[in-house]
Amino acid sequence: MAKILVMLITGKENINTEMVAFSFAFNAVKNAKSTVEFLFLGRGVQAASKNQKSSPQFLDQINMLRNEGVPLKICKVSMAGEGLTESDIFSGLESVYGGVEVDSRIQDGYSVITF
Repeated sequence: MAKILVMLITGKENINTEMVAFSFAFNAVKNAKSTVEFLFLGRGVQAASKNQKSSPQFLDQINMLRNEGVPLKICKVSMAGEGLTESDIFSGLESVYGGVEVDSRIQDGYSVITF
């Protein structure tokens, strides 16, 4: 069974790519039975902000992944770079150091797919 780390690094400038990332992660779990983790990194942390006009759509996608048991993580450093705090993002996302998380997943045999 494949192990995949899906990294969302695209910001609000490309909502279509952000939605493709969520769909890819969902389909990898649901249809391919892969082990998937999802990481908001760089400008991708914008998709986790609850203070934007696309927030309802992103929350739906996040909840869809949660329902499939996908761990959802967000980079602390990227959040700070985008001026976001814990209170600005959807609840239930694990704050991590993105670089450390990526390295750890690679060491664990995960393939990294970036959107």
